[in-house]
Amino acid sequence: MTRERRDRGVVGFEMLPLLVLVFTVGILLFAQIWAVLDTKLATAAGSREAARTFVEQPAGTSAAAARAAAVSAGQRAAAAHGRPGTSVGIAEGGRFERCAVVTFVATHEVELFRLPLVGAPGSITVRSTHSEVVDPFRDGLEGTGCE
Repeated sequence: MTRERRDRGVVGFEMLPLLVLVFTVGILLFAQIWAVLDTKLATAAGSREAARTFVEQPAGTSAAAARAAAVSAGQRAAAAHGRPGTSVGIAEGGRFERCAVVTFVATHEVELFRLPLVGAPGSITVRSTHSEVVDPFRDGLEGTGCE
């Protein structure tokens, strides 16, 4: 059995459109994953900075003023990572007294775009938490110390 000249083909040329599609979808998928990781870094920095600012407030600062300063510092830290500060929600749980554990949670919504052949668009909520302990030896705070 011999091959005729017209039976020979170029497989690479026939596969080129499929390879371009797979390459494009892969690049878009990588971009989405990178956006989520970048947002995770921003929310981690925001929650960490908020907790540190809260526990390091000077003596005599009210709990409400400490919370406001912490939220502002957390939003500025997230904005320094490229996220608009007001788009990062920062919530707090804890008391402003000696040995209290304070936890701040930073959240940000990441919008996803539709990938061909992969899935529908939507969004992912990225959440980071950070906890700090208020210094047990601070002057001017309520509380008797750690137990």
